[in-house]
Amino acid sequence: MSRVVVLGTAAVAAGVAVGGWTFGYGPLAHHAQPDAAGGAVPVSTTMVTLGTITASEDDQGTIGYEGSFTVYSAIPGTVTWLPAVGAVVRPGGRIFAVNGQDVVLMRGQTPAWRAFGPGMGDGRDVGELQRNLVALGYDPYHEITPGDHYDWATQAAIERWQAAHGWIQDGQIAVGQVAFLPGPVRVAALSTGAGATVTAGTPVFTATSTTAVVDVALPAAEQSAVTAGQRVTITLPDGAATGGRVLGPAPAAPAGPAASGSASGSGSGSGSGSGSGGPATVSLLVSLDHQAAAAGLDGAQVQVAIATEVQRDALITPISALLAGPGGGFQVTVVTGAAHRDVPVQAGLFDDIDGTVAISGPGIAAGTRVEVPRS
Repeated sequence: MSRVVVLGTAAVAAGVAVGGWTFGYGPLAHHAQPDAAGGAVPVSTTMVTLGTITASEDDQGTIGYEGSFTVYSAIPGTVTWLPAVGAVVRPGGRIFAVNGQDVVLMRGQTPAWRAFGPGMGDGRDVGELQRNLVALGYDPYHEITPGDHYDWATQAAIERWQAAHGWIQDGQIAVGQVAFLPGPVRVAALSTGAGATVTAGTPVFTATSTTAVVDVALPAAEQSAVTAGQRVTITLPDGAATGGRVLGPAPAAPAGPAASGSASGSGSGSGSGSGSGGPATVSLLVSLDHQAAAAGLDGAQVQVAIATEVQRDALITPISALLAGPGGGFQVTVVTGAAHRDVPVQAGLFDDIDGTVAISGPGIAAGTRVEVPRS
């Protein structure tokens, strides 16, 4: 973890004590100072601007996937097919097979705990099945009115679904032939293997949602400064940056197995404390503006810049314009025409992400030109 802007003033002070600091170009530098090789440091000028400056906390995060739950078999027998780790299964697709019978994923919250067929009792599971049949295109004549009752329109849609898969068209679905899960799933880890014998209730694999998130180790001291919905900047391993938003604290890991086909948590990880004697941290979940940015990066380490303080109507200049004052503190070199004069200034918030700082001092205003090293 790298503490950034919130420690900027302390870093500057420490740099002055040893005769120079990394943000400027010499503690008593003027418009042309010798560099280490005996030449002159070229300089240019920039304009002080009026605007908003943000201090950020730059913390380490890990890319993962939101949600974690276990998929169980409701069919006893021999596992004959399993998806690969990392595979994504969407509603209507098979998630595994037992005794040669595919188990099909359907979207829903109520586990498929019984068989479906004519004469069955009403229930929420019937409504879930109906909504899936409609969504998957097996109600072309719009005859189903989703509810709790198995009717002739439901039977007709099931028979179309069975015909599409080459199965016997009897309008009945055996226990375990469908699994209701919250939505598309990503296979995280297999709990068994092809050829294994399973009983009803045996875990088959653990899964997550397909939504990539970043689990950030945020210093506990900064937690009160961060709110849900807050914008963040995520720096990926290749140096590219993408935006995101704070979702909130990561949920605690489930204490035990969840019910079959149900979600057992909504985060990629959780925890608090550094575990190594360092500062205490809390686990924070962050979304990504562009899901494609996380492709192939499951488990990768990233840096997340989270705003912790904002100063509005600030006079802003590049950090590199700051020089060490002869009596301590800071100064900038103000340029007016051909004249150069050193002006003492007070430093406000530092934004190390943009490389800027808020300053105030005599004669400093929006439009004031100050000296900076030429890039």
